[in-house]
Amino acid sequence: MRTILRWIEEYARAEQGVIPAPELDKRIVALRELASNVHGMNATQFQEAMTTAHFVDYFADALSRAFYSDYAYQVGDWKGYIYPDTTPDFRDVDRFRMSEPGGLYRRREKAEHKATNVQDSEIHYGVDEFSREFDVSWQTILNDDLGKIKETPQRMAKAAARWLDEFVSALFDNATTQLTIAALGAPWAGTGALTLANLAIGVNAMYQRTDAAGNRMNITKLHLVIPPILKIQAAQILQDVLSNGGPGSNVMSQFLSAANVHVDPFIDTTVAAAWYLFADPSEIPTVTLARLTGWPGPVTVMKRSNIQLVSGSAPAAFLMGDFTTGDIEFAVEDVVGGWDDAGYVGVTDFRGLYYSSGTTP
Repeated sequence: MRTILRWIEEYARAEQGVIPAPELDKRIVALRELASNVHGMNATQFQEAMTTAHFVDYFADALSRAFYSDYAYQVGDWKGYIYPDTTPDFRDVDRFRMSEPGGLYRRREKAEHKATNVQDSEIHYGVDEFSREFDVSWQTILNDDLGKIKETPQRMAKAAARWLDEFVSALFDNATTQLTIAALGAPWAGTGALTLANLAIGVNAMYQRTDAAGNRMNITKLHLVIPPILKIQAAQILQDVLSNGGPGSNVMSQFLSAANVHVDPFIDTTVAAAWYLFADPSEIPTVTLARLTGWPGPVTVMKRSNIQLVSGSAPAAFLMGDFTTGDIEFAVEDVVGGWDDAGYVGVTDFRGLYYSSGTTP
């Protein structure tokens, strides 16, 4: 809408001869096109209906044109601490855990054995489709002499990867999960900022984990998950350059290696810099990401053209589009899912997680 208002303002300026007539004509075409379709368009379509008139800067005449390199985006590093699972179809799958039998009791002479029992627990989750579409006219593709618009399918795939990073982060870094874990108290959660002392509290808390029957669990490998603003603190904690392992040196690297520090760019730091400790997924499936079997990641597709050339010849861009509109349509899709619990959201086993809000020193 800001663009439209700017064009209207520039139309008035054009009457005074400020804007060249050819440049003004392109913008008038775009305004008329939007006006003729606006009643049948939703907000997303209104933003993403792409014709040559919507790339005024790109297709304007100039002696030299070139694009800057694309921005580099932070990538999530969650595969080391997220438990992977697959589903055969779109129905929910059930996952069970069996409790351990009880310990032994003393049996006196000629007395009967004392009975024990085991119990099963269940969670279930499934996958859903997530997608996005991009439409562009064949004329736009033809005019794309620098090839930037033709890169859109690859850029959509990268956007899908960023979306997946955010999806995984939201499975555990959300207000509902934080409140539920914090309500358990120590040794499940704390409030300390990321310091050596507070990290030691968290590590010791993980070593105190017990199952539902109170049996001590053996967690041998930990993962520290932090937002980007804690990278320096984490490096200072795990590296001991000055003391070189001498008296009073930092021994945290014996319990948590630098390779197991993972940066999550989507952890919310609006209030404070929260941080998490995860048990290794081979030991506890703390957070599970489910995928459809045979669907390893996002796919980018293009709608098959329904144009069949009968006579003559035409540019390749024309033959890529739709017979009725000439539109060339791309889409990116992924099929993923996770647990959707009212209290733990996507945390499938809270015994493998330690959460610190980072609100106190």
